[in-house]
Amino acid sequence: MNKIGALLQCFLLAAALVATVPTAVAAMEPVPENPDAVGQVVSLNGKVTAQGADGTVRTLNVNHPVVPRDVIVTGSRSNVEILFKDRSVLSQGPDSRTSVDEYVFSDTPSASKMLLKVGTGTFRYVTGQIVRQNPDAFALETPTTTIGIRGTEVFAENTVEGEEIGVLSMTPGHRVEVSMPGQQRTIPRAGLSVMAAGGQLSAPAPTNPATRSRVMRAAPQTTQGEQAAPPRSDLDRRIEAFASAIDRTKGGLGGLDDRPDYNALHNITLQTQARDAAESGRDGATAGLGTGGDGDGGSEGGQGE
Repeated sequence: MNKIGALLQCFLLAAALVATVPTAVAAMEPVPENPDAVGQVVSLNGKVTAQGADGTVRTLNVNHPVVPRDVIVTGSRSNVEILFKDRSVLSQGPDSRTSVDEYVFSDTPSASKMLLKVGTGTFRYVTGQIVRQNPDAFALETPTTTIGIRGTEVFAENTVEGEEIGVLSMTPGHRVEVSMPGQQRTIPRAGLSVMAAGGQLSAPAPTNPATRSRVMRAAPQTTQGEQAAPPRSDLDRRIEAFASAIDRTKGGLGGLDDRPDYNALHNITLQTQARDAAESGRDGATAGLGTGGDGDGGSEGGQGE
């Protein structure tokens, strides 16, 4: 093989392997500054959109800005992590919806405020400077409850049957208040959850470890060093695409009496290598999901401000 052929082979193989990289670490293109931005996407898998106050829907990617009144929507097997200007972090799992209703981060502490409204789905939130500056001006609203946070990391898992709100980590001396009309519960430490169903709030009780693992898999936070696994459906699509390309290339080969098409044979080799790499990535992601990988994180010295 001559030098040009060898270089071409390396280029094609590298391009094929890059196609298997998950969205969260791909497409790190520069994004124009948005003076209204209050946060930025730092990790994303699958399909995630933002609907602006004017009704315009835009597709989000890593580095894209988030602005007030945005409604963040994740597709099936998708997740997104947003880092706000006050260093707070929101991560959102599949088939979920969050509205950034209010966000002001000011040098004047009393002017800072934040209101997030979440719908059905899985969510995690780690507090930042706004809660430190003006804790009474922050609220996280679920379909049936309002969550007041004081220096902690909370999660909410909301389904049509009900809601579970819990604390994954908490700075000592802080608390979480969960309220609904006529009722309020205080979660005093990490590792406890309350249930909201049928118009009633349960007393705080230990969070089921399976729930904790499920939430952390659904809404990972790379800002805490957690691995954002690529959606298996994306890898499956890539594998199917490579397999189809192999079949098409093989279909174009001549019969036994024809002269061998070395370029086509070489392409089949590259396509096969790329397919195998995608399969390895998919199998690795599946194995990672099976092990949980949620770490400790529930101790009292937590992540929140």
